Amino acid sequence: MAIRTLPQRIPTKLPPAKLYLDDINEILQILTDSSADCQASFVAGKSKCDTLDDLKELRGRTTHFVMNISSPGKHQILELTTSRTQIHVYEMGDQLAAWSKYVKVAAIFERRRLRLKSAVRSAGSWILAGLWFLTIAAWMFGLHIAKPILIRELLHLVTGIFLAATIVYYFVSSHSIVYLRYPHRVGAGRWLEDHKPEIIVGVICALMGVIATRIIERAWK
Repeated sequence: MAIRTLPQRIPTKLPPAKLYLDDINEILQILTDSSADCQASFVAGKSKCDTLDDLKELRGRTTHFVMNISSPGKHQILELTTSRTQIHVYEMGDQLAAWSKYVKVAAIFERRRLRLKSAVRSAGSWILAGLWFLTIAAWMFGLHIAKPILIRELLHLVTGIFLAATIVYYFVSSHSIVYLRYPHRVGAGRWLEDHKPEIIVGVICALMGVIATRIIERAWK
């Protein structure tokens, strides 16, 4: 009688990432082993394509993307939705090749990872709890000062709420993003393109800080 260790199940989850057509092409080459026997199809938004050139013609970007690859004894699906990003690698026989494909694809997602969004989603429950306590504290603070709120202060408060809603929308409206084009190669342009979400969120947070400070200063006068 022989004792064998069951193979560990191949993971499916991938982190939030921002991909371009060169990344999609690299993933395609990994999952197909650069073999012409594989059949591949792509779904971007509400459009279905058979080649990368078809994807390029669509232009724009999408938060719903599916890559479906099949061949005898093999089937791989890369799926990006607004709530999650996952990959399913199925191959008959030895699973070493399937593991190798997952590791290589995961490395691409790690390289193109949306780190701020990934961190916020990982700590989502703690952030919601913090916002809840902050809301209670602000309400109790308002009762303590017992001063009438001016129209200008109310406008500042509404603006702050709107900016906060904008940040929340950025984190919950999508998981990964696929840009249906090739990235800019210029250093400064590529850096701004890669860090645009962090820059936008940083500016919004700075504005919210200024507004909150002005409201508190006026309330204590």
